Amino acid sequence: MRAVRLAVGGCAAVGPLAQRRGGLMRQPRRPARQVAAQLGSSAPEGQQAAGSSAPPTSRPAEPEAPSIKQTMADLDALLGIEPEKEEQVPSSSGAAEGGAPKVSISADVLKTLAEAEVARAEQAGSSASAKEVQSKLADSIERIVEQAKKLAEEEGKGNTAGQEAVRRELENIIETVGQAANGVDAQDLKRMKEQVFGATTFWVTETRPLATQTLELGVVVKGNLRGKREAVFKEVCEKIAAMFGDKYVVRLVEDPEGALDESMRGSGDGSAPPEPRVQFEILPASSAQPAATKGWQRVAAGVLLLLTLGSTLQFGLAANIGLLPKETLQWLADPANLNTDLLPPGLETYDPLPFLSSTGNVFIVTLLPQLVHELAHVTVAGLRGIKIAPSYLIPNSQLGTFGSVTQLKSMVRDRTDLFDFSAAALVAGGLTSLALFVAGLAASHGGAAPEPGLLPVPAQLFQGSLLLGGIARLGLSSEALTHAQVFVSPLLVGGWCGLVTTALNCLPVGNLDGGRVMMSAFGRSSLAVSSLLSYVGLGLGLLGSSLALPFGLYVLICQRTAEQYIQDEVSGVSERRRLVAAAIIIFALLTLIPMAPDVVTDMGSVGSPGNFI
Repeated sequence: MRAVRLAVGGCAAVGPLAQRRGGLMRQPRRPARQVAAQLGSSAPEGQQAAGSSAPPTSRPAEPEAPSIKQTMADLDALLGIEPEKEEQVPSSSGAAEGGAPKVSISADVLKTLAEAEVARAEQAGSSASAKEVQSKLADSIERIVEQAKKLAEEEGKGNTAGQEAVRRELENIIETVGQAANGVDAQDLKRMKEQVFGATTFWVTETRPLATQTLELGVVVKGNLRGKREAVFKEVCEKIAAMFGDKYVVRLVEDPEGALDESMRGSGDGSAPPEPRVQFEILPASSAQPAATKGWQRVAAGVLLLLTLGSTLQFGLAANIGLLPKETLQWLADPANLNTDLLPPGLETYDPLPFLSSTGNVFIVTLLPQLVHELAHVTVAGLRGIKIAPSYLIPNSQLGTFGSVTQLKSMVRDRTDLFDFSAAALVAGGLTSLALFVAGLAASHGGAAPEPGLLPVPAQLFQGSLLLGGIARLGLSSEALTHAQVFVSPLLVGGWCGLVTTALNCLPVGNLDGGRVMMSAFGRSSLAVSSLLSYVGLGLGLLGSSLALPFGLYVLICQRTAEQYIQDEVSGVSERRRLVAAAIIIFALLTLIPMAPDVVTDMGSVGSPGNFI
């Protein structure tokens, strides 16, 4: 209630009126009658209305409430405040009868909140923890309702014990809902901090909910490492497994805030960079693993396989179209003839067996490197205990296939396992393609005259790759490549396509095998930089020429997110693996960059398949 002080002896009222003016725009205005009713008869004797011009006069003692009411009414009229209807002020006896304010607890509202949290936990993939949360919330709600009934029966008796019980149950609900939000039980986390982490392993300074793009449930444990990183991580994993079984999964990642601090300070003395600051992530086992493969995903993998077979067959037909009679090709070049049912000229006496045989050879040798690539994935996954989903082959008319999307369905132990899984497939597919390419060069004479078993390809094909074009010039001679077309073996075509496809997947970007190799060997920050540079190269057509645009769109749509399911993301790989990673990246660049003297000439043909078909 606002205090009102009135001047005595005809002095002007100052502070209160200014306060009243300043508060007009900040809070609802109250008529004077309400103020007077609140003041009642407590006004001191001898006071009179502020601002009155008449001198004070002696009067018999009487209640001052009417004078105060009149004065406040005059102030209301002066300030433009409309009077409101008088409200009955409850008497003190009525307040005593009414007792303390009544607070009702709706069990239906609490149950609705509980069901919403359980549904959210189930949607995040934590069905086991969702049932546990539902049970805890149901028990707490039941106890709260019982305590509320007791408080209603004992109302006015000062039952502080019952109020304290309700407060504790509400705190339990808040704690349980917090568990549903991050998937980690508060009591379990407390036990971890007391019995797992400590002064000799990892001194905990802060815990916070985990929020990443892929891993939604979990808790981040930040602090200071007090021992050797590998030994501490092993000890933490073993203790948590002994205490909770397979309920939780522990991840070791770099502390992004610590890495930022180190980069801002710098080493300064040119010495080796210090060990990165780390943090632990405690994840519920249900959310730490990728979602299981669903039936529709298997169907999608089968459909993509059929489409890839079709695109590879179409590529084989296109690669052998030069074997058709010249008059047939001229007739097919006229769009008006494509809508007729007439047999193209030149095919009356044409033997299609060489054409079909060569098409089948190109079909097989084009798919062979990709088959070896997938077998390498499966083999290493079995050796390292990694679960993978069915491969989603990506069809492409210019190469037969862009490769495949191979998703992980389990947590990888460390970066070394991820490197072996990805690099093995790239090396196996690349070596198979290289063997086909070299064998094709040996079987090709490089002349312009047709020969059985060879198929004509444009000489411009060899200008699309700095590395492969250089090898082809050594194997076929520079004079052979001066002709408009060169007759080569189907093995060379299949090897060429396999090497280009492998080089595209070696690019250090996103979740491609090349991106996984880059992150495993050099870290996530290096992958971010290399991904940006790769996108720039693909966007400008500097990498892959006519394949840059479709492959770049494929990566952006399907493979842009880096791998997240790594348990130990801090421990690096051996120096030998880092050298292999560097060699893979160099191979990708040399294969996808066009030959320097022909870059300007070929820029006009970007968007057409001439550089690779």
